[in-house]
Amino acid sequence: MRIIAGEFRGRSIESVRDLSVRPTTDRAKQTIFDILTNRIEFDGLEVLDLFAGSGSLGLESISRGVKNVTFIDKARKSLDVLEKNVAALGCEPQCSVYQADVFWYLKNIHRPYDLVFTDPPYKLENIGLLPNAIYDSGVLHNGTYVVMEHSRESVIDLDERKYEILRKPFGQTTVLIMQAIVPPTPPRT
Repeated sequence: MRIIAGEFRGRSIESVRDLSVRPTTDRAKQTIFDILTNRIEFDGLEVLDLFAGSGSLGLESISRGVKNVTFIDKARKSLDVLEKNVAALGCEPQCSVYQADVFWYLKNIHRPYDLVFTDPPYKLENIGLLPNAIYDSGVLHNGTYVVMEHSRESVIDLDERKYEILRKPFGQTTVLIMQAIVPPTPPRT
C-alpha cells in the first residue's frame, strides 16, 4: 500500500498480514479521496478513523493536510502495524491511537469530528447498525462526511433524513460517502 497524494505521496505503508483484515485498495482509496477533494478542504480538519487497521485512510488524510486523526481499532496486531506506519511517516504529533471496541468508543466519546472513516470487517455482526451508531454518538456535526466500506451483500440501515448518501461500487465492495444532516441544537433557556 502507498500514500497517493500530498506530503507523503508515494511513500509505502505496511498492511496487516492477516486474512481477516481487508485493507482499502488503492483504486477505492483514490476514488474516495477524489470525491472528498471536490467537497472539502482537508487543511485543519479533525478526522476519526474507525476500524483503522493499518491506518491507510487516516494517514492519507494527514498527507493531505488534516490537523489530526484519532485512530480506533481493537486488534493489537493492527495497532502495532498502524503505530509503525505513523512512526515511519514521522507524524506522531498528529495522531492519537486507541485500542477500543468501536461501538464502545461511539457510546462514550462525545466529541465532534469533521470527517469519519469506517472500514469494518465485512463479517462484523452489527455492521448494518454502524451508520446510525455513528450518527447517534455525538461525533458528527452538520456537514461531517462519513466514509464507510462494506460488502455489497451487507444490509446497511441508512436513514436519508440523517445523511445525504452517495454509493460507489467496487467489485465486492461498496463505498458509502454520507454527509450528516444534524439539526442545530436548540439554545438553552
